[in-house]
Amino acid sequence: MSVSMEGVPMGSDMPWFKGPPHSNPFSHLADIHLDGIGACHSAALFPWTHSSLQTLWAGDLDKANFRDGWKEMIDEWSGTIAVGGTGALRVFSTDPSREALSVRLPVSPNRQGEVEPVSVRAVAWALCQQILFEPLVVMSGGACLYVVNVKRRKIVGYLRGHGGEITSIAVHPFFVHLLCTTSRDFSTRIYDLTQSPCQTPNNLHWPPSKAPSLGGAPHGLQASEPEGIGIGRCVAVLVGGPSGGHNAAVLGAAFHPMYPLIATCGLDRAVKIWRLPDLSGERMAREDKPLFSSSRIHKARILSVNWLSPDVLVTHSAPAIMRVKDQIHEVYYVDGTIVLWQWLGFDRFFPPDQTRPARIMRGCASDYQESSSFKLLSVVPIPQSTKHLHVSQTYTGDYILFLTLPKTLRFFNVASLPPREPPRFPLDADAIEDLATKLRLDDDDEVEELPKAAPQFDKWEIDIAADAEESFQLCVSGFGGLVLVAGTTEGNVRIWGATKGKETHPSP
Repeated sequence: MSVSMEGVPMGSDMPWFKGPPHSNPFSHLADIHLDGIGACHSAALFPWTHSSLQTLWAGDLDKANFRDGWKEMIDEWSGTIAVGGTGALRVFSTDPSREALSVRLPVSPNRQGEVEPVSVRAVAWALCQQILFEPLVVMSGGACLYVVNVKRRKIVGYLRGHGGEITSIAVHPFFVHLLCTTSRDFSTRIYDLTQSPCQTPNNLHWPPSKAPSLGGAPHGLQASEPEGIGIGRCVAVLVGGPSGGHNAAVLGAAFHPMYPLIATCGLDRAVKIWRLPDLSGERMAREDKPLFSSSRIHKARILSVNWLSPDVLVTHSAPAIMRVKDQIHEVYYVDGTIVLWQWLGFDRFFPPDQTRPARIMRGCASDYQESSSFKLLSVVPIPQSTKHLHVSQTYTGDYILFLTLPKTLRFFNVASLPPREPPRFPLDADAIEDLATKLRLDDDDEVEELPKAAPQFDKWEIDIAADAEESFQLCVSGFGGLVLVAGTTEGNVRIWGATKGKETHPSP
């Protein structure tokens, strides 16, 4: 079995989530068991095709002397999957004739003297211009970042700097030598794979000291020991803290595909949108005031954030614990939510008539502390048992949300999400009272918000046997939405391919 995007018809004969399904749009292709990897914690599919060179690095490398080598690399690595498990990374191809690559992380005893394997919580694909035809896989190992050259089959970079476990990795969609890591140390660090690790601190000094400051990882400063070995350097830090950064663990991040922006989300229920600092300086850039910050979009920790358009994002949160009114010790759970929302301040920072972003861009206190510059477009509850959410764009331009439940994979088109109900107008007495309650203007700290019925919309599901000992851990889609890959608690990887034919799904 081999998978490739090349030669796929780009017309209407592919059944891409355009209307109510007659059957599942995916057909099962294979099950692969990965020995010695334990549960699957993260996965990433090889993301590039023959035509990707036209858009990567703004097309600067789309030249005749690179095209043949690029084509050979795509032919060699298309259909490759990287899976992070307990203490190991496995990179394998959907072509069974190709040998898999296994990278085991070093183990060290904890404070109690017990040796515990480190889980690979995040994994992603990247490229470096200097070794363009040698794909890289970046993975987390605790608070450290590893860079694996899959062609040379070895670790070529080891980077440290975070003061807590790395929770996610995001690679820029076009400048794929840039990546960011989020961490439980309240910060987000941006790395450049074209540079070498910093061996001595190069921080600014704080008077009266004349030596470089050594404030530690949460403050976005370099420590006294070398940053690492091999390739990669931290070039910027989005600092946590009370001035504007996250006040708890950062759980997800996403680069804007067109503008110098990055969105982050975390345990503090906040979504923040940052201007990317200047990455060309000799010193590591630090930013502590985002252009947008709000903790009113979700009721609980926000697990992921993704851009859908220049000013529209989708985020999802975990279940929330709510207190019953007038009963302090009585609580109940509310389902997590998927929220589709618009950032209303985008045009203020990036005016349509301005061809280049402003050199200096800074919001006011209401932007980076608690902004109201957003509009909720759709709010959809999701089951409390949701383990993972993945957003993928198909080659038709549709955005598909994939939910991972213990025994089910559920996915649906973002376009099918029901719009948020507008407020009633004119407001009657009951509506005013309800609005005051939601805004907490009734001097009552104990607000009861009973869960509402889930809205109905078109969706697809893939189930695992109810009596199976394993359960789904995550799912990811790639190759323009043609392939769906799911990892399980027993180290099994299940692969589905898109079903071809008009008869499966009629056009709307």
